[in-house]
Amino acid sequence: MGFSTNLQGRAAHEALLCRQEAELRLLTTMRGCLVNKIKCDRQYADALASVVVQGRKIEKTEDLVGSLVTQAWKNMLEEIENTAKLIKQNADMVESRSVEKLNSLYAEKRKGMKLYQEEHNRIAAQFSHKSIMPPKRKANVRAGQRLSGRDGRRQITEGPANAKGNQKY
Repeated sequence: MGFSTNLQGRAAHEALLCRQEAELRLLTTMRGCLVNKIKCDRQYADALASVVVQGRKIEKTEDLVGSLVTQAWKNMLEEIENTAKLIKQNADMVESRSVEKLNSLYAEKRKGMKLYQEEHNRIAAQFSHKSIMPPKRKANVRAGQRLSGRDGRRQITEGPANAKGNQKY
């Protein structure tokens, strides 16, 4: 599997890097928004809980025994308290699941970007090394010959001049 010829130039490389950086910035923004939402949800749950505490401070007199208004008020306070608990639980769940997954996605994207840059630099270095190769060496490489780096002797590895096999000079 190869890379599209449309994505093999310098402009395409810059566009890919721009896209990766933009995605990382977006993930950072998303994380910040989620953290802010969690903070606001917890504050709202705390505010609702304080409303419930304040609402329960009604005078307990015998005049209110059996009152439908009192019963409705107690039911409303229970529902507000349940809502506060649900909001807090939801905030905890968003923090434990969504933010952690977002953090791991950010780390994966960052790692992928680093690997892409390293691979691009490696390929660019190989390309520049081959493009500045001396003409004699280029001719030998094109003819299928290579120079052995260890003992300095030339060794024919393939090509039309090597019909009998490998020969050493």
